[in-house]
Parts: sequence; C-alpha cells; structure tokens
Amino acid sequence: MFLNKLLAVVEPVPVAGWLAEQRETIRKADILLEELRKINAPKPETVKKMYEASNTLKDPLIDMGNNSFVQGAQRFFSYMDTTVNYITHPVLILNAVAGASYWICGLICIAGILYYVIGHDKGVKWAGGSLLGYTLIQIVNSAAGLL
Repeated sequence: MFLNKLLAVVEPVPVAGWLAEQRETIRKADILLEELRKINAPKPETVKKMYEASNTLKDPLIDMGNNSFVQGAQRFFSYMDTTVNYITHPVLILNAVAGASYWICGLICIAGILYYVIGHDKGVKWAGGSLLGYTLIQIVNSAAGLL
C-alpha cells in the first residue's frame, strides 16, 4: 500500500527518450567530426613539401667550431674528463707511480752508491731504502692488479 502511494506520487523517468536524444547527439557529433577531418586533412603533396629538406641551409649561419670560447670549453671538459677518470680509477694512478718508480728508485740507488763511495755512510741507507721502496711499490701494484 505504501509502495503504491509512493509510485503514484513519483513520475516515471523517460529513459527511452533520453537514450534517443543521446544517440542523436552522438550521431551529429560524428558527422561534425567527419566534416572537420575532410576540411583539415592535408593533401599528400603538402605533406611531402613540408618534410623535405630542400629549404634547409647547407652551411651553418654561425660556425661554432672556430669560436675560441667553444674551443676553451672543449679543452676544459677534456681535462676534467681525464681528472675525473683518474679520481674514479685510482689503479691508474698506482700504475703510473709503479711505472715511474723504476727510474726514480734507480737514480736514488746510484746516487746513494756514489755518496757511499765518496765516503759518507748514509749512502748505503739511501741505496738500500730505494731498493726496498721499489720492491714495496711493485708489490702494492701487483696486489692492486689482482683486485
């Protein structure tokens, strides 16, 4: 009984009419969209001309290769690249020290021997120390190469 009174007060919703209006609106929108596509569609020859490189310059307007600022920046970043490479790979520094240590320790050893021959007893310490230093540097270098 309550439900009958409630249904008598509430009007039925015209769903069928709404769906018909919505279908008609969608159909009109599709027709308009097709019309716009026909109007805005580029012609094939227009697209070809648009993407051709016929209107580009053969030589640049500004030659940045001869600019002193650009050359200086390239030199700076080249040095920075080398520096960062050595900082991030300390084995390279160790290899360079080990390579130079032969001549450095050899000259110190010869100077120590000559110093001893002249008559100073400290020359033996210099010669022995340089040989020991060279040996330690080579041991560290070979151990770092194993890592």
